[in-house]
Amino acid sequence: MAKPVDLVDREAEWDLLEARFASPRPELLLVLGRRRVGKTFLLAPFARSVGGLYYQATRRTEAEQLQGLARLLGEHFEDPALLGGAALPDWRELLRYLLARAGDAPFFFVLDEFPYLVEAAPALPSVLQAFLDHEGRDSKLKIVLCGSAITAMRQLEGPDEPLYARRTARLHLRPFTAREIGAFVPGYSAADRARGYGIFGGLPGHLALLEPDLDLASNVVRHVLDPSSRLYDEAQHMLDAFLGQAQVHYSILGAIAGGQSTWGGITKVVGKSSGSLSRPMDWLLQMEIVRRVVPITEQDPSKTRRAVYRIRDPYVTFWHRFVAPIVRRGGTWLGSPRDLYQARISPHLDNFMGPVFEEICRGAVPALQNLPLKPYEVGEWWGPAGRIDIVAVGEGGEILAGEAKWGTVDRHDLATLRQRVHALVKELQHPVRVHLALFSGRGIADAETLRAVEKGEVLHFGLEDMLGD
Repeated sequence: MAKPVDLVDREAEWDLLEARFASPRPELLLVLGRRRVGKTFLLAPFARSVGGLYYQATRRTEAEQLQGLARLLGEHFEDPALLGGAALPDWRELLRYLLARAGDAPFFFVLDEFPYLVEAAPALPSVLQAFLDHEGRDSKLKIVLCGSAITAMRQLEGPDEPLYARRTARLHLRPFTAREIGAFVPGYSAADRARGYGIFGGLPGHLALLEPDLDLASNVVRHVLDPSSRLYDEAQHMLDAFLGQAQVHYSILGAIAGGQSTWGGITKVVGKSSGSLSRPMDWLLQMEIVRRVVPITEQDPSKTRRAVYRIRDPYVTFWHRFVAPIVRRGGTWLGSPRDLYQARISPHLDNFMGPVFEEICRGAVPALQNLPLKPYEVGEWWGPAGRIDIVAVGEGGEILAGEAKWGTVDRHDLATLRQRVHALVKELQHPVRVHLALFSGRGIADAETLRAVEKGEVLHFGLEDMLGD
């Protein structure tokens, strides 16, 4: 079962599916991840490769869902009765039918957007539990429950839920890092791959829109700034499928994208009390749309007030920063999308890329070559003395402290880093060995810093180190 050539990365995920399919017992896999992260692109080809069945639920009634599945089963098993319109009366009978057809052979059965099915048939998890505990316990059925509603998928495993302790594996698909964007635009320079990540983000469903024969500006014009393009307003509607009323959630995202990262700053911009924003923010965190970040030195991250909030997907930040003002005006920009890019985006793109580059650096640290330590945690630090963009912690108190600049780095950056490291070590309150590092998008600006790198006083990593050749 070779992985399809057009399925970028995902080797580990494909291998896990292969291992579960080959097991001699029944399996219940939970697959979750954000929309556009590539769940369907992984599961549907795998189901085809092993002769299985993939079904994507929609917001329909229980009867309509059962009818749709009956037709699909009829086509798959060439069953004249089901093809002729015979119905499967309920979920229990559907599972029994599947069990009878599969016999002693393994069968891969995917129910995508499973929360929609539960919404239509609240008893379905209980039916699955009973089936797995009794009729299906000696089978080789491989049932996959998949969903984009991450909170709902996690709730399936709650201690009071029917499927508690029933799953045999969980696969959580994550967005790609900046390194993987090279598979979509292999001819781009490292700088344009980084910019592409900053604009399109890490969701494979967005990156797949990139046309490798077009330069970055043309891709942005065609796929983000053209009013007919999908990404022109996707960020404006990204929560609609999950929430009936999402105005406050969108306002929170707009505030963070606009530069407000503290809780106080967000509440002030949104114009709501702290109490009224707590639940929407918790939902955004659980859905992996927003990230809560604390200094790496915090002993109890859940309780500290030294927290900031960041949007996980760079595309969402880019959209709120550059595209939302145009959309809010009804698209009344008088120039072409190309003119819009040249006038409103290109002059400000380097400034926008600063925080994006810091995230790229932190994400790249575990894969960097010739690191003087093996990091088990990567984050950042800030305090009265300032910020350190990258802090990687190794065994025995060894740390790597780094300054990241989208432009060039120079002796002033190195001097600032050395000064702030003293405050970091003091807060750690135990002996450490510190390695200094400079991360830059455009290299080293002065001979003094270059000599420090050559003498081994400080490490230097450029874009090629972090994104590959």
